[in-house]
Amino acid sequence: MKKIIILITCLAAQLASSAQNEGRFGIIAGVNKTSMSNAADKSFGDMLPTFKPTYGIEAGYHFTLFKSIPTGFTFQLTQNHLGQNYRGYYQDSSDYWAYRRLNYIRAGLGWHFGTNIRRQVSATFTIGATMGMLTSFQDRYELRRYNNDRLIMDVKNNDVTFYDTKNLKGTLNNSLFNKTDMTIFASIGMDFLLSKRVVFGVLARYDNGISPVENTAAKFSVNYQTTPTTIQNYYPYNTKTIYRTPIDPTKILREETVNKYAGIYLTLKYRVFNKEKIEFWYKENQKSNY
Repeated sequence: MKKIIILITCLAAQLASSAQNEGRFGIIAGVNKTSMSNAADKSFGDMLPTFKPTYGIEAGYHFTLFKSIPTGFTFQLTQNHLGQNYRGYYQDSSDYWAYRRLNYIRAGLGWHFGTNIRRQVSATFTIGATMGMLTSFQDRYELRRYNNDRLIMDVKNNDVTFYDTKNLKGTLNNSLFNKTDMTIFASIGMDFLLSKRVVFGVLARYDNGISPVENTAAKFSVNYQTTPTTIQNYYPYNTKTIYRTPIDPTKILREETVNKYAGIYLTLKYRVFNKEKIEFWYKENQKSNY
C-alpha cells in the first residue's frame, strides 16, 4: 500500500510540473442496439432487435503525461434507455409479443487516450465503468390464442394490469428488476475542432453489464383490486426461458441476465483552454496559430 501511495504522489507531481491541461464540457447523445443478455433466451430465438436512445452531459479533463502521452479522464451523466423486444410461438398455435423497458440515470467515469492525426482532428479511445440507478421499468406480455383472444400482463413500476376475459388492476409486491446496474465500456472515435472553443465528436461504444438485472432473489405476488382482495403468486423467473411456462415454480431455473448495448454517439463540447491556447493535444515545441 505504501508503494502505491508513493507512486501516485510521484505521478501527481509529474503531472503538475509537465502537463498542459485542458477541460471540456458539453452534451452527448446516441442510439444503442440493446440486449437483455441471457444465454437461454438467445438460444431459444425469441429475442428481437431493439434500439433505444441515451443522452446527457459529459465533462473531460485532458493532459499530457510525461509531455508525450495524451490522456485524461471523462465523466458522464446520462439518461440511459435499455430493454428487449420478444416474439415467440407455442405448440398450441398461439403466439406472443412482449417487451421490457428499463430506464436508468447512469454515471460513468472513463480514462481516455488520443492522438493528433491532423491539426484539427484527433482519434480517441476510452475505457471505463458506469453505475446505473433504475428510475422506471415496464414488462409487457401479450398472448394471442388460436381463436384470436388476447391475454395481457402489463407491469409498470409495480402497477399491474391483467386482461383476459375482464380487466384487473393490481400491485406487485417487489420490483422485477434490481435497483442498480453496473457496466464496463470501451469506445473509439474521432474529435473535430469546429472552432477555437468547440469540439464535435463521433464515437462507437460498447457496454457490457457486470451485475444481474432481474431480481431473481425475491418472491413475487400480485395484490389485485377486487372485493375481497385477491392475492396471486407470480413466478416470472422460475423458468429457464422468459415468457415460457414454469417447469417447477418452487425452483429458480433462470440464468443470470445482464444489460448489453452497443451504439453510435455524438458529442458537442466547449473547450476550456490553458493560457497557451493549446490545440487538441499539447506536444513539446508545438505552437498554436490562435
